[in-house]
Amino acid sequence: MTNYTPEDLFEKTKELSLLTYGIEEKREQNLFDQSGKMLTSISIITVALLSFISLEKLGFDSNQTIAIIGMTFTPLIFSFIFAIITQWRYAY
Repeated sequence: MTNYTPEDLFEKTKELSLLTYGIEEKREQNLFDQSGKMLTSISIITVALLSFISLEKLGFDSNQTIAIIGMTFTPLIFSFIFAIITQWRYAY
């Protein structure tokens, strides 16, 4: 067993705290970036959904419209799930 001096312990603690702070700062910035991307995708999907509804009123079959909406929303839902998973905190 090695004996560490208080200065050594302080330095290691300082390094670990700086590393932790840097990781949390990057995580916070990633959350801001991800929220902006999610808002953009929600806006695009809302416009697409309203366009599909107007297409249905123009004479498209409702089954075709439902299929198009399903194909549009499925990747969006998966992207939201993966965005949530990537922002989980892990013990380190």
